[in-house]
Amino acid sequence: MIVLRTLSVALLLATAAQATADASPEVRDHRASPSLEDRPRYRRRPGPKYMMPLKVDIGAAGADTTRGFASGIAAAVGIHWASLSPRPTDLDVGVGVFGGLLGAPVDPMNMDAKNGIAYGGAYLEVGHTLARGDFWRTWASGRGEYLGSTAFGDDGQAGFGAAGRLSAELYVSGVGIAPRGLFLGTYAIGVYLEAGVRDMTRDVGSFAMSGGLTFRTPLVFSP
Repeated sequence: MIVLRTLSVALLLATAAQATADASPEVRDHRASPSLEDRPRYRRRPGPKYMMPLKVDIGAAGADTTRGFASGIAAAVGIHWASLSPRPTDLDVGVGVFGGLLGAPVDPMNMDAKNGIAYGGAYLEVGHTLARGDFWRTWASGRGEYLGSTAFGDDGQAGFGAAGRLSAELYVSGVGIAPRGLFLGTYAIGVYLEAGVRDMTRDVGSFAMSGGLTFRTPLVFSP
């Protein structure tokens, strides 16, 4: 009986000790280094790191040919003062490159004949505002061109061109200098209409026209 009582007391003491241990709060060392999931994450500022003060045109183009009116696409990109200026300006001067791809109607008498026209070159443009508000302005511009062109599979030729254009755009301009980078110039989006004459290869008339969207981007530098 004494042995049984001793075993019962020992069992009761062991059970009480286990219950006390289970009820005790868990002690954690908060000085341990955080896991990768707990560490703060640093994200780079969205947007381009480098951007030039550009004017970009994208639109439809057309020219008269001996096979009928040829239509297609045209584009131009150049560095312009009105894209760089941090304040609204009434004068714009720019240099850049341009090009276009046109397709003339297919000759039903010769289905295998090539009907593509390609041209491209460099331009110098000068413009002045016709009217301007706080966030909009209209431009009248003149452009001189040096270009090369090919049509219907010929060898092509070089020549000169001149064009006039009207455009309207919505814009916002400013300047920002900070340790993380530099912003200087103008963002803009608008529409344009252009007409001119070009010294194109044979079978392509000298009159040309185009119209579409125009964009401006500022100077951005973010190391």
